[in-house]
Amino acid sequence: MNKYLILFFLIVSLKTAHQAFGQCLDQSTAYQAGEELWYDVKYNWGMIWVDAGEVMFAVEDAKWEGYDAHWFKGYGRSMPKWDWVYKVRDTFDAIGTQKQLKPLFFHRNTKEGSYKVNNKYWFDTDKKNIKAEVYNSGEEETIQKNVPFDDCIWDVLSAIYYARNLDFSDFKKDQKIPFNLIVNGKVYNLFVRYLGKEKLEMPDETVYKTIKFSALLVEGTIFDGGEDMTVWVSDDKNKIPIKVQAKIQVGWVKAFLKSTKGLKYGDITPLNP
Repeated sequence: MNKYLILFFLIVSLKTAHQAFGQCLDQSTAYQAGEELWYDVKYNWGMIWVDAGEVMFAVEDAKWEGYDAHWFKGYGRSMPKWDWVYKVRDTFDAIGTQKQLKPLFFHRNTKEGSYKVNNKYWFDTDKKNIKAEVYNSGEEETIQKNVPFDDCIWDVLSAIYYARNLDFSDFKKDQKIPFNLIVNGKVYNLFVRYLGKEKLEMPDETVYKTIKFSALLVEGTIFDGGEDMTVWVSDDKNKIPIKVQAKIQVGWVKAFLKSTKGLKYGDITPLNP
């Protein structure tokens, strides 16, 4: 199970009621090609916080079967000094249309300790079908199948950029925002909960205006399940995730924004420059 990059995925409990959810985008506006985001990931080990890993996200222009597209990249790794404890090398690629962020292709290739995942999805929004190739450690071979869907749908990487395009001014505090997500070849009806606005102080004492929301976590070997993930995004047009924290079975994991490049609306302005 990924302790690092998974923090940014809006993962929700498998016990969520299966209802017909889905919100499509009229226009994708929060990012542009050339954007890069870097994060430091810290792990709580007893009373000690350690620098456990780093995460990078990037956006590039692309062409895909005649579509003007964006190529989204996600990369997570454990720090080399901790590789002997638990080595993580995770790569995620997603391609979606530029205007409405309709997913076209997704590839997850992850190695976390001895656990490996290699999943690929080809999205056909006209036929509302996903051609999936799914491999997880423990399986004897790659499973190939077709996955039908009824509404707008996201993979775990495009879901991040979808969330950044949400207009939170349309929601009331504690309101749930539903969406559909495909994970390991299965479609789940999920949601995040809007928690309002908050001034957030970073470890370097920089303070930002943020929008805060939470997500339920998958119950499994790392998480107990429940609404134990919290995300703070910049309260501006960029809506950059600034901090993410999640409770796990043996402590807490936190990710802090380290650096940015190529933001569409300029640098994020702190309240105490």
